[in-house]
Amino acid sequence: MTDGKMTPARRGVLAGLAAMAGLTGGRGLAQGQDLIAASRRETGLRVYSNMAEYNWREILEGFKRRYPWIRVETLDMGPTEAFERYYAETSARRASADIIVSSAPDAWLRFAQRRAAASYRSPEQSRLPAWSLPLPGVYTLSADPMLMVYNKALLDPHQVPTGLNQLTTLAAANPRKFAHRITTYDASAHALAYAVHWSAIDQKKPGGWDLMQRLAPYVRVETGGAAMLDKVTAGEYLVGYHVSAVTVLPQMLTKGRAKIVAWTLCADGTPVVPRGMAVTAAARNPASARLMLDYLLSRDGQIAAAKGGLTPYRSDVSERDVPFLTHDGVIRRLGGESKVVMVGYDHRMVSQYDAFVARWNGLFHRRRR
Repeated sequence: MTDGKMTPARRGVLAGLAAMAGLTGGRGLAQGQDLIAASRRETGLRVYSNMAEYNWREILEGFKRRYPWIRVETLDMGPTEAFERYYAETSARRASADIIVSSAPDAWLRFAQRRAAASYRSPEQSRLPAWSLPLPGVYTLSADPMLMVYNKALLDPHQVPTGLNQLTTLAAANPRKFAHRITTYDASAHALAYAVHWSAIDQKKPGGWDLMQRLAPYVRVETGGAAMLDKVTAGEYLVGYHVSAVTVLPQMLTKGRAKIVAWTLCADGTPVVPRGMAVTAAARNPASARLMLDYLLSRDGQIAAAKGGLTPYRSDVSERDVPFLTHDGVIRRLGGESKVVMVGYDHRMVSQYDAFVARWNGLFHRRRR
């Protein structure tokens, strides 16, 4: 406090402590005070994630207002690369990530088996749904849906996609128009793509391998959502399906893209990917990391994440609070949870990898890079 007035930083700290106290009583307040004191003796915070700078921007600004002495470094890398880099650095006893954030359920399963997540009970835990704590020490930052995107200028009104079964029927009725002009992630390219397709086919929403076999002649697969969105915008593809909302929604606001491209949820089965996060067991700045985790799970942190294109899932965050979607809003738009393909943390996802990718490559004529 200076000159009798409270600084913005001190207001932020007190707001965080008040939230902790309100959630868990005196124990939470004491825990928060201990973490804040310890964080002042640490050297900063390193985060490995598969999130771009524009996804982090609002989060980091909100965190800085609350804890201005904590310097945060975020590195954007592939969903599996974050874990591989952590394993390599810690095995060499080098500094590595204090927090990992990644939408790769199979990689999180392996991470948990190695007991690489630090144990921590966040004071926000009582406000979170049970599914958002899938593994010991692993929390969920967001529940991001996969979208259908399409080029409005190149499709007749009756060809606008609403679901994958309808799109397959449309393509079969117009083979010359749709041949190789539908795109999606290559399931053999990285962990997120594999988890999305494995879950959708396993749950048969919108269909299993029989649907993939009928759809494959019209599909060319890509490794990244940004490439798919750019090529739909350019007209190289007519439709993209199972494209991450985290990539699509912020980019719809740029370069007049919304005049050409539109998006929708897949009415017969929309995959939703829980974006996992954990403080690492080898964190060299564990107090700063726990403060960041608590902030990301808080109502303020969820709203900040939503401004970067992520989809919040706390029940006290409504669509009025955010620029895009909420998890409850996705369910409402689809007409119920039965149309959601929740990409879970299923050990079969790991054990069935080789067989699934072999069958996928056989259909989509791709080899693992």
